[in-house]
Amino acid sequence: MPDPYATSRAAGERIEALYGRPLIELAAGAEPGGMLYALLDSLDALQYADRGVVFHTEQLHRLSAPERAIGSVEATHITDAARRLSRAVTTREAHAQVLGNVLQSLGRVSGDPSASVTCVAVPAASSPLPAHSR
Repeated sequence: MPDPYATSRAAGERIEALYGRPLIELAAGAEPGGMLYALLDSLDALQYADRGVVFHTEQLHRLSAPERAIGSVEATHITDAARRLSRAVTTREAHAQVLGNVLQSLGRVSGDPSASVTCVAVPAASSPLPAHSR
């Protein structure tokens, strides 16, 4: 199974590359209303959505295990689990798309205000970025 957290991990690495510091340090200094705060909040939402996808996938696997007898009640639970998984994947992909688009539009800027501003393109992730955990 592919790494379900690959997209959110890539988004975190891109944020670290933009700001030149680890996420933990960035989070300590992020102020509401700023771009960094918005990026970290979006990353958090993406990670939360990632966990939802993993949870609902595991739930669906448990409910549909080969050794389980599946009657009408179990079929209803399996259908509900599949619906919840679908919703979780859709949510994750939406968060990933938005965060990916924002990160793609940003470039690293020198911390010295007197230095000339040079934007560096941040390569897009191979897949949309997943949502950040809460």
